[in-house]
Formats: sequence, structure tokens, C-alpha cells
Amino acid sequence: MSNLLATNTDTPDFPRTPSLGALRAFMAVARYGGVSRAAEALHLTHSAVSHQIRALQEELGMTLFERNGRGLSLAEEAAEYARRIEGAFREIEEATLAFTTGERKRLRVSTIPSFAARWLLPRLGDFISAWPETDVEVHSTCRLADLKGGEVDVAIRFGSGRYPGLFSECLMRDWLFPVCSPEFAKRYGLRDGSGIEGAPLLHSDNEPWSVWFPAAGIVAAEPERGVTFNDSALMLQAAAAGQGLCLGRQSLAYDDIVAGRLVRPFSAYVESQNAYYFVCRKEKVETPAVADFRAWMAERVAAFPMLGGLAEEAVEKRSGDDANIVGAKVLRRRAPKAGERALRAAP
Repeated sequence: MSNLLATNTDTPDFPRTPSLGALRAFMAVARYGGVSRAAEALHLTHSAVSHQIRALQEELGMTLFERNGRGLSLAEEAAEYARRIEGAFREIEEATLAFTTGERKRLRVSTIPSFAARWLLPRLGDFISAWPETDVEVHSTCRLADLKGGEVDVAIRFGSGRYPGLFSECLMRDWLFPVCSPEFAKRYGLRDGSGIEGAPLLHSDNEPWSVWFPAAGIVAAEPERGVTFNDSALMLQAAAAGQGLCLGRQSLAYDDIVAGRLVRPFSAYVESQNAYYFVCRKEKVETPAVADFRAWMAERVAAFPMLGGLAEEAVEKRSGDDANIVGAKVLRRRAPKAGERALRAAP
């Protein structure tokens, strides 16, 4: 008798996986921190969800949850499992959407509220016109979206560019300089050499005035008085309304400067320590919707006027196990593009 096991080639050999119902219950309890709220979300009874969780733990031979006061929290060894299962559910959702909507594609983009309001949304219509088959969802949040778990497809992040395990590409550097309304500048006599004494200042949580002082030749501690904002877009709105002088980023202030709602009373500026990065999962870089959006962002950034006629080209490339980073740090003089003159300090 042969020692080879007979195989029925007519029956597909599917991998052993828990039921989708049990996994949905697991993800719901993990998300809501308890069986009762998970049962409400799933429209199931408390006992049905509890039964599915017990059955899943027995099947896996692992403890999935621990008591945390009156609720439940993921066991340490189950956290990574939950993240990957969430990503798998999102893949199923995307596959179903693609199958049921034909040629239409969906792109979910996360970015900080200030960049969404001041740069991305005013230009996004061009992308939608060029790729009408792609439905775009913009998630405006200061929280880092879970790219690995599939929460969004792309994130435009303002930071250092080091996002472990993800593809990260530098899109745009930025510069900081004071801006205010034209009337405010006249009222307080703001111009090169005048200083900022006596002028009401507006503050940002993340970009203190002290980073600009050395460029302007000012020796002073960080000013303490004035209104502080956690959203740079709101701070610029307050400055345009004549409420104070603020330290604005070029990327966010540019449209208001061109429209005449804001002016630069001082010529001094300083480069931001952070930059904008295009971030996504490495395996998503070449997918159609992500690749189209990445190409469009690169085109729009290339056309965006640079401060004072200085152009920067992305020439430095670094790669490693934790990230793929494309950076830029070569400056060369060139003739200003259309609109760059508006960025220069008001006379």
C-alpha cells in the first residue's frame, strides 16, 4: 500500500480560518471596549457576541481580551492580530466596492485640517476633473491615520518623514514668516526695521515666534501674551480679520496673500523644521488611484510658487528598513514664477 495520501483534486484546499462572524464580533469588541456596545453595533444579542468570542478564543487557543475596569481591552499578544484583521476587512470592503461599482475607484486621503482647508481642497477639483472615475474621501484630522491597518489609502503628513514600515516621499518644504491684514500692518506701522513691539500677536501651538526671531535679528524670549490656536488655518483667518500678527506657513498663507487678504510686513523668513510628505503602504504605491493622486500632487507642488524665487529640487534619496524617504535640499536661483512676487514682503 502506498504511503502517499490520496488527494481529491476536485475539492479546493482552502486555508483554515475562523468564521467571518466571529472575527466581526472580535473587531467590534476591540473597537468598543465591551460586549454590550459591540452587540448594539452588530445588532446581535449580548449572549451571541459572548459566544462568538469564546468560540474564537478556543479555536485560536489564545486569550484575546483582558478585563479593564468595567470593560474589556485587547490582550497584548492580540493587538497585532486585531490590526491585521482590520486591514483584511478593509481589503474585502475595497474588493466588494470595486466589484459592485465597475470601473470606479475610491481614494481615501488623510491630512491635517490646516493643509486640507488651505491647500488641498482649493485644488482638489482639478484632480477630480482629471480622474472622474475616482471617488475621493478627505479625512481631516490631527490624528495619524492607521495606514497599515487600512484606515486610509494615503496620508499627507507634516513632519520629519520618518514613518516606519511605510513609503514616505517628500512633497514640499515650507517657510515661516509673519503675516497680517493690510489694515493691521498700517495701523501698527509694521515694516522691516520697525519691530513687533506693541502689536497683538497670534500664536500657534506647534510653531513658536522664537523660531523666527533670529532670522529677523530679534533677541527675545517667546512672547506669552496673545491668542493661541491649535489650528493654523483658524489662526490665519483671525489674522486676515485684523485680529493680530501671526507666524504663518507659506503653503497655508499663499492664497490669502495673492488675494490681498494678508500681507508680509517683514522680509525675514525661516525654513520650517517639518515638511509635507506623501505617505502610504509600500504595496499601495503603484495601485491606480494612489499612483494617479501621487502624480497629480507632484505636478501641483512643482507649479506652486516658491518663496523669494528660490527653487528646490528633490535630489537626496534615502532608503532603509523603516522607511523610503525622498528628500530635497539643493537651492538654486532662478526667475520667479507667476505669483511669487506676491510672496515678497510688502513695501
